[in-house]
Amino acid sequence: MTLKSLNFTLLVVNLDNETLSDLAEELNRKRLMAPEFFALTPMVVNIAETSLNIDFLQLRNIVEEHGFILTGITGKVSEQQKQQASEHSIAVLHGSKRQVVNTSPVPEPMEENKEVADVLPTEQDYTVSEVKTKIHTGRVRSGQQIYAKECDLVIRGDVGAGAEVIADGNIHIYGTLRGKALAGAMGDTDAVVFCTVLQPELVSIAGVYKLSDTLPEDMWSTSCSISLEDQNMVFSSLNKI
Repeated sequence: MTLKSLNFTLLVVNLDNETLSDLAEELNRKRLMAPEFFALTPMVVNIAETSLNIDFLQLRNIVEEHGFILTGITGKVSEQQKQQASEHSIAVLHGSKRQVVNTSPVPEPMEENKEVADVLPTEQDYTVSEVKTKIHTGRVRSGQQIYAKECDLVIRGDVGAGAEVIADGNIHIYGTLRGKALAGAMGDTDAVVFCTVLQPELVSIAGVYKLSDTLPEDMWSTSCSISLEDQNMVFSSLNKI
C-alpha cells in the first residue's frame, strides 16, 4: 500500500453561531438550487469561533439529512471542540498555506542551428490558458448538466428548461437561458452571469439566488449581466452604452 498526499476541492460552509437550524436552511437552499450537482458532495464546516458550543452529532445529522457528506471541520477549533468532534468520528482539517512560486525555467539563448521543434512551446506551456474557460457549443437540453470546475463557462447556444449550467467562475450564455444558471458555485462572490436572453427558472451567484417569479420584470427576456453587490443580485442591461 502506498500513501500519497493529494489536493482536492471541497465545499466549505461557514458556521458562525451555535444555531444549527441556520446551517440547515443554508444547506437546503444549496440542495434546491442544483439537486444533482450537490448530491453526496463532500463538505467541510468552517468554525468561526473556539467559544461555540456545537452539538457535533446534530451537525453530522443535519449535513447528511440534506444529502451532503461531512468530511470534517476546520477553522478556529479549540481542543475541547477537537475532542468532541473526534467522539463522533469527525476529522479536524488544517488548511495549508503554500507560497506559489514561478518554477518555469529561464529561456536559454537559441543556438544558431537549433531544430525548430526544440524551441516550440510544449503542451505544459499551455496548461494555464487551457483551463481558464470551458466552452460548450449547442443547446443544453432538459435534464442535462454542464459544470465548469475552477473556471468560466461559455455556452454557445440555448439552455433549455430543466437544464443546469454551473461554473466556479463566470457564465456566458450566447442564447436564451430557460433553465438554471449557477455561477460562483464554490463561493466566488465576484462571479457574473452574462445572458443574451434572460428567461430562467433560477439564476444564482455564490449561493444567492432568484427564481423566475422574483426577477425584475423589466429584465425578463432582455440581454443582461447579473452580479452581486452586498449579497444582493444586481441586473444590468447589456444594451446600454
